[in-house]
Amino acid sequence: MSGSIANATTTAALDAARDYYSHELAQGVDRFLLEVRTTCPWCGGERLKHRTTTRDLRQFKPGRFRLDECRSCGHVFQNPALSDEGLGFYYRDTYDGLNAERAEANLGSMGEIYRNRASTVFDHRPDKPRRWLDVGTASAHFPAAAAQLFPGTVFDGLDMSEGVLSGHRAGRIATAYQGQLPELAPQLKGQYDQVSMFHYLEHTRDPLADLDAVATVLADDGWVLIEQPDPQARSARLFGSWWAGWNQPEHLHMVTLPNLTKALEERGFEVVEVVHREAHIPLEAFIVLATVLNRIAPGEEVPWRDGRPPRFARARRLVGKAIAAPFVPLARFVDKVVLPRMLRSYHAYRVLARKKPA
Repeated sequence: MSGSIANATTTAALDAARDYYSHELAQGVDRFLLEVRTTCPWCGGERLKHRTTTRDLRQFKPGRFRLDECRSCGHVFQNPALSDEGLGFYYRDTYDGLNAERAEANLGSMGEIYRNRASTVFDHRPDKPRRWLDVGTASAHFPAAAAQLFPGTVFDGLDMSEGVLSGHRAGRIATAYQGQLPELAPQLKGQYDQVSMFHYLEHTRDPLADLDAVATVLADDGWVLIEQPDPQARSARLFGSWWAGWNQPEHLHMVTLPNLTKALEERGFEVVEVVHREAHIPLEAFIVLATVLNRIAPGEEVPWRDGRPPRFARARRLVGKAIAAPFVPLARFVDKVVLPRMLRSYHAYRVLARKKPA
């Protein structure tokens, strides 16, 4: 595509998106919120406390989002939660639409991280999986990387987005399922001996229902590998509402490690390994720095911001980058040394569990 055609296409897409967001924002964003809960969605406890209130720090779409914590079990959840319409509004142009190419490039650049995740299974399964279902697979880059360690395994993928279909077309997975796991589980009953979920459960309306579905699709003696942001991480307290793990408003539930392991055991699983250090991606302080830069000097026009870019927006962005540049080494030092080595703080945890034979 020539440069002029590409520019015209981009302009048309921006104009169409601007019309959509102008219409939606004129009606206000509070309408996207459901009623406030008075009980914990995980344990039903009534002793709730405010954990933090934050904004959309990725795209800076308008709105404020409250996270509450259960004093009984420690579960952290968005309260009030977004409606389905609200989720559609905030997910729009995050992984698709105007941001599709960037999102795909980011997902495709994580090969080392994917192989690190797959190695947790490799170290514990001498039999090697026969059929593996990756839930929340996006465009299926993880299965493609994991296949390097498990060349004889058949990988399938499941996701709500159309990315799973592109992953199938690219040959990264044998079968693509577009939809929600609890709804598809009955037709997949007992078909898999390995399931993986990476940073998936926090996006679901009912994580316990998804864990029930995992038990359904796994054959007896099957395994599940789950990776989650850890709301009990020290960095979550250190960075407060700016902690990348909150990722509002996408993350509806932040499941603690004790809650997840208990829920797995109640569903007939034996926890084989819990991983902290290897699940940590050293980007938390850097993301805070990038968020500050994007807030004071946005890098591009976005259709949900009022009006066109201000005058000298590009110059302001360059100045902002110049000011932020000296802080990049400090942020990297915090991410690679201070948090994981000095504070023993890891932003995520990984759990490998085995389903006990009936």
